[in-house]
Amino acid sequence: MAEDRVRAVQLLSPEGQRVSHPDYDITLSDSELRGLYRDMVLVRRIDTEATALQRQGELGLWAPCLGQEAAQVGSARAMAPNDFAFPTFREHGVTWCRGIAPLEILALFRGVTNGGWDPQVNKCGPYSIVIGAQVLH
Repeated sequence: MAEDRVRAVQLLSPEGQRVSHPDYDITLSDSELRGLYRDMVLVRRIDTEATALQRQGELGLWAPCLGQEAAQVGSARAMAPNDFAFPTFREHGVTWCRGIAPLEILALFRGVTNGGWDPQVNKCGPYSIVIGAQVLH
């Protein structure tokens, strides 16, 4: 049984420095790093604008993703082109990286569309807004 246990993998030091690991090594070009950073900045800007629209009553709902940009962009960009994303209500970075236009996302949260996009085109389903799931636990 002891040999079946999953071993912990450390990829960052406590100081935030990258720790090399033979199974999880990644090398990104400067262009790829700039692309990831660009996506994070754009997602934050979209989120800031949408949060303002929600506060003004222009959107029925908007769950801010402030501070989660790197996790969303990183996970979405790591997906293969044929992988299917199923974003939850706060994962605007995932929809952005799957090619969903901000106006399509905003239309969904404004309530002027029932779906907003064809899930097959961008391999991205509609948002899932789970309410009260913790009650069963």
